[in-house]
Amino acid sequence: MFVNVNGIKIHYEVLGEGKSIILLNPNSTNTGFMKFIANRLAKDFKVYIMDRRGCGKSEKNCDITYEETAKDVYEFILKLGLNKPYVLGTSGGATVALTLGINYPDSISKLVSCSGITKMSAIKKPTYAKILEKLPVYPGKKTIEIFEKLNNSMKDISKEDLAKISVPTLIVNGGRKDVVPETEARFLADNIPNSELLILEKENHSSYMINCNWYDKLKEFLNK
Repeated sequence: MFVNVNGIKIHYEVLGEGKSIILLNPNSTNTGFMKFIANRLAKDFKVYIMDRRGCGKSEKNCDITYEETAKDVYEFILKLGLNKPYVLGTSGGATVALTLGINYPDSISKLVSCSGITKMSAIKKPTYAKILEKLPVYPGKKTIEIFEKLNNSMKDISKEDLAKISVPTLIVNGGRKDVVPETEARFLADNIPNSELLILEKENHSSYMINCNWYDKLKEFLNK
């Protein structure tokens, strides 16, 4: 399915029934990467998987910033008439989710940030391509360059920004094996009011989104 929001065409899929939750894919991937966690969530919730701008079947001939992508999600919520859905983003999608919570806090009711970042300097790997080595897909050199440019131009998210997130927030990180350091997750937890921190020590940057071993904890957080 497609919907026009914020001046561009966005592709999305819907699974399950119940309270709405929007899933935001990592940079360069598509709805396919989110199907693992989506299939689990669909047993308990109505799941909307978006191809973020520049990803999958969504429009690619457009400017890509975290701020504009968060606005896409906000307008997606309005266009589809969703009543304060939950939102879960992973990697770059988590940064979009955080930006949504900062800029449009009244549009959602809960937020889940999986290996999200507030500043690119937190990642020690020299290039975005190194991060993509951890993912079970390879989107191609041109796509990598687009999203590497996105990250290199990313504006840092400050403590003051994070304080604007007013909804219950779950912050998840893969611990020592995650390319996003645990210190970044703790920075989020320390500065987002009403937040919880979940460190999955045996997981890496993408594995826990695929094997979903933490699903019971996610479901418990969403159902509180």
